[in-house]
Amino acid sequence: MTTPPPTTTENKSRDELFEKAKTLNEEEKWDDAMEQLKEIVSMQGGDMKSAEIELMNWVVCSKITSAGFGDEKKDACNAALELIEPIKVCREAEWLINYEATLYECFSKLNSCVRDEERENAWCKLKECYLEVLKASRRVWKEKNQPERLAIYVNLSKLSKFYLDVADLETIGICEEAAKEAKFIGRGILDDEQFQDASTYINEIKKNIADAQKGKEHLKDD
Repeated sequence: MTTPPPTTTENKSRDELFEKAKTLNEEEKWDDAMEQLKEIVSMQGGDMKSAEIELMNWVVCSKITSAGFGDEKKDACNAALELIEPIKVCREAEWLINYEATLYECFSKLNSCVRDEERENAWCKLKECYLEVLKASRRVWKEKNQPERLAIYVNLSKLSKFYLDVADLETIGICEEAAKEAKFIGRGILDDEQFQDASTYINEIKKNIADAQKGKEHLKDD
């Protein structure tokens, strides 16, 4: 059974919420803008348009950047994650780039604010979110050496370093394998600029993984 198309009223409500969120973002009222975006997420059952995800990225990054240190930063990150988690991951390039950028901003900043069990919970959420992103990225960028696809592994390998005490070896290994496979393919179908970007990302992943593995060994020794 096919889902009926949204009614004119639903479309109008969605458009109005989006425009209101844009205005609130421009006015630097990020909490209010996030509430408008939450309504869109709820209304659409987790489906978000590319323009909405791009706006969400701006709002979330601005909200987290403007927050103070400690609990204020943690609360900002957690509020952002409440907005992000119900969203269904879309297999579209620009959509995925903005969504992953928002995830990275949240989890990279949350790292310095959480302790003990909170870190384990944060890592579990992080891993779950990134596994969905990686699944989608393999459909969007089918070649294993495409720089957009590798950029996601760069960020995940960085996060593995940040959350070294709770990061699992499986995730670190996934990043390591991605770099190896891309290196093996070489240039493939990439143009000069893409190949240069891919090579840079491969080296970044390798360095992050080496640092993470070394850090894991030090934790064992301690």
